[in-house]
Amino acid sequence: MFHLLFPLFSSVAFVVGITLAKQAIGKGASPWTAVFLGNVWLAIFCSSSAAVRGEIAPAGAWGDAAIVGSLFVIGQILTYLAFQRGDVSVATPVLGLKVLIVALLTSVIAGDSVSGQVWFAAALASVGIGLVQASGGNTEARNRWLTIGLASLAAFALSTFDVQLGMARKGWNTEALGEYKSSEFLPAVFLSALVISFGLLPWVDGFKRLKQLKALPWMLAGTAIMGLQSLSISYGLATYGDAARMNIVYSLRGLWGVVLAWMLAGWLNTNEGSLPRRVMLMRLLGAIVLVTAVIVALI
Repeated sequence: MFHLLFPLFSSVAFVVGITLAKQAIGKGASPWTAVFLGNVWLAIFCSSSAAVRGEIAPAGAWGDAAIVGSLFVIGQILTYLAFQRGDVSVATPVLGLKVLIVALLTSVIAGDSVSGQVWFAAALASVGIGLVQASGGNTEARNRWLTIGLASLAAFALSTFDVQLGMARKGWNTEALGEYKSSEFLPAVFLSALVISFGLLPWVDGFKRLKQLKALPWMLAGTAIMGLQSLSISYGLATYGDAARMNIVYSLRGLWGVVLAWMLAGWLNTNEGSLPRRVMLMRLLGAIVLVTAVIVALI
């Protein structure tokens, strides 16, 4: 059960990190800055660990690493855009759909039929999203739907990342790649993600501008925590497997996204602090239904 501490840490760290980064974005920083700096931190953490261990992926693995890394970057971009447009307590529960989408994608890729249990979970998840959307609040319905749509697309991109990472771990093209360990492949993935992120540089804020916006501490802290949580969940999955239970625990971020956003609203002066109690309780109920849908799909 020790390995479940990795997704548990990531589920809490994700909400803390994204909340801090959202503070920087709210002050005028671009979401592209968050994506780029998040990948800088992640590459530093992961490559440093690989360098200490002396584990470097073989040359043949880097092409696949670039493909998987690009999916990760796309998922990051959509995630930050979702949080830029809407509340943490709306976007985070919707990201919980990631686990359900992974189950569906795995079934399709493996050629297995999708069970009635999974379809029931999908219907239950739709109810959860409906509750989050119907919660109302200070944002317009159109803006909430845009947040839900972006978060859903982010969940799909990151689900595809998970599936492809799992396939790469098994070495789907072993004749070309040879055998390699997941501990070697992960640094290659995240270094590739950083290289891809350099394409965002024209839209990335410099440190001088971040200081002018008074957003630098928020951005650095938020992206560093986001990098740590990504490394934690990826390392846990790559090292211990047990994807079903790992993702169930990680999906608890949907609950923390509502609870912590509510608790920290006064300190951070976020939108959740001005919402009626009824609205936040409705979002909490929607988050609980979404987590239930994930558990139903994976039991």
